[in-house]
Order: sequence, then structure tokens, then C-alpha cells
Amino acid sequence: MILCIPTLIFWGCPSFGIVLLLMVPLIIDGSVQKLTSYESGNIRRLITGILFGMALIFTFVYFHRTCVWIAGEILKWFGADPAAVTRITKRIGGF
Repeated sequence: MILCIPTLIFWGCPSFGIVLLLMVPLIIDGSVQKLTSYESGNIRRLITGILFGMALIFTFVYFHRTCVWIAGEILKWFGADPAAVTRITKRIGGF
């Protein structure tokens, strides 16, 4: 999960499709282990765990952005200045 900090700083958050693809290896590996007698090794567990951990943090970033956007829309419904709300949500949400 700590690898996400430099990734977010230097490259930003990848698209949501890429985030979902980062989760796939751990899901497949865990499912195969659950359904068969196969047991993965430590290196495979390390790699799939790193990828899934990064994807989890990226998912939290997307969740934060969505919450900020929803809060901005609610403020607009209650009569807040749309231009001011847009400026604040861009600053806070990182859009």
C-alpha cells in the first residue's frame, strides 16, 4: 500500500479499469486455491498482494473523489454558488 504514495504523486491515479485489473490476479489466485488443492507460493502471494494493495488504495482515492463530488452536488441543490462549489470540489477532490 505504501507504493501507492509515490505512484499517486508522480503519475496520478490510473483509470478505474486499470485499478480493477490490478485486483484480478489476487482474486483468481485466491479462488483457485479455494476451489482446488493448489497452493500458491510466497513470491506469487507477495506479487498479488502488492498489486491488490495498490488497487485498494486507488479505490479509496476514487471513493474520496466520488464523495466530494456528491457533497458538491448536494450543496448546489441547497442553493450554494455553483462556481464556488466547483472550485472547492476541484481543489479538495483532485479532479
